[in-house]
Amino acid sequence: MTAKKIFIYFLILLITAYPVSAGEVSLNRWVLNVTLQDDGLVEETIQAEIENSGSLPLEGISFVVPASKVTISNEDIASIPATGQEVTQQTVQDGVKISINFNTPVEAGKKWNGRISFKVENWAVKEGQNYSIDIPVKAPQAIVGGKNIEMSLSSDSEIRSQVFLPKGVNAESVEVKSKEPAPYKKLLQFDRIVLTWFKLHIGDVISVKGSYSEILKQIVETDEKSRKLNSRIKEAKAKGIDVSEAEIHLKNAENYNTNQALQSFWKKDNTVALEYVGYANDELKLAESSLTAPAKTESLPEKTEESKQTPWVGAVGLILILLISFVIIRKKQVR
Repeated sequence: MTAKKIFIYFLILLITAYPVSAGEVSLNRWVLNVTLQDDGLVEETIQAEIENSGSLPLEGISFVVPASKVTISNEDIASIPATGQEVTQQTVQDGVKISINFNTPVEAGKKWNGRISFKVENWAVKEGQNYSIDIPVKAPQAIVGGKNIEMSLSSDSEIRSQVFLPKGVNAESVEVKSKEPAPYKKLLQFDRIVLTWFKLHIGDVISVKGSYSEILKQIVETDEKSRKLNSRIKEAKAKGIDVSEAEIHLKNAENYNTNQALQSFWKKDNTVALEYVGYANDELKLAESSLTAPAKTESLPEKTEESKQTPWVGAVGLILILLISFVIIRKKQVR
């Protein structure tokens, strides 16, 4: 065999083993939305955008979930364009490897936008009313030519995450293990404490520890009552009912609860937090009473017999008065 043939065979082997370079499939968006349930189970939704800038079709993607069991089906995946897919699982050292194989590959120069949802067991740790979870931020792999390859990050890649804690559970400890730790926001949203990172890095690890709080539960329950009452007020207002008084009390309640009480709770001033929760519930009761009171209607003054006269009768009387005045004036002039 000549050196030229050996070189060609070697080149074919390289192309088969490495069908595309990492730089030709890039990750534009990888957003992790992780929800911890009361029983310790985890629900995760991933939003992704992957760009195929190479010369070969993108046949799918794969990623690892750090758990022992993942429940996912084809119906849990939606994408643009709609590629259709087959999902397989494989137990690996770090957990469960999920492979999503597209029925219709994404051609070169195209993007895949997907939403992937699944349920996970044995990821979060629940001990009594305490919860903890470590969330690794890892990029998925591209499946090209039947092989898994690493993706590159686009220059403006969007790597974010949100963690929703169980109702009544506060984040006692939050840490991002990273060379550049990212700041986060902690808010009360959808009756849960939500931790939000707007800028993360591939390779980061989010570590969260939370514990149940009776005070936070009361704040959450009051917030839920506020939102339900707000819906009722909107419905009444749409019917033309005067709800101005109820709106004032509701606004006061929301300020006491989601501002004063929650901020005091963050500062661990539990006594003050409970006081404001009490004020908020008092305002909600006043708003409720105002809303359920008989509808206010403007009463018009009852018409007198004089006011009930038809307009032309009054006009005729005025004309007669003018004529009599004119006649009297003329007689005086004649004299």
